[in-house]
Amino acid sequence: MNNVASIPLCERPQDYVFNMTTLNSSEAKRLWRTAIKEAWGNRCSYCGGTPIDDKSLTIDHVKPKARGGEDMTSNCIPACRRCNGDKGSSEWLAWYRMQPFYTIEAEVRIQHWLKEGIVDQYDEDDSIWMDALLNRLAG
Repeated sequence: MNNVASIPLCERPQDYVFNMTTLNSSEAKRLWRTAIKEAWGNRCSYCGGTPIDDKSLTIDHVKPKARGGEDMTSNCIPACRRCNGDKGSSEWLAWYRMQPFYTIEAEVRIQHWLKEGIVDQYDEDDSIWMDALLNRLAG
């Protein structure tokens, strides 16, 4: 007697594989990049600008790959082409603080992303939220 025939239909490995969706590496990378951009509301994390099209919002390695930075979510944030190109392989915080669009709120959001992997949404006038976040990061 064939052992495969005696196994209930739902327990055959091919039944599970049949319903699985597999991703190749380029699809997985595209989904990963999309998730990072969507977490930031599809805006540049530095200047806050909304890109013209899907290709004008890039992923910036906060610690550049040229300086040992890795392809990890905790090291990648969305940046418009202008900010990403201007920052290049510079140390992000020193570069960012010299920009005319610098804000402490954006710096805190980036720091929080690097530490926690999330972006807190808030109203620009919500100083209570900012104070609470600054206290959390300090503690």
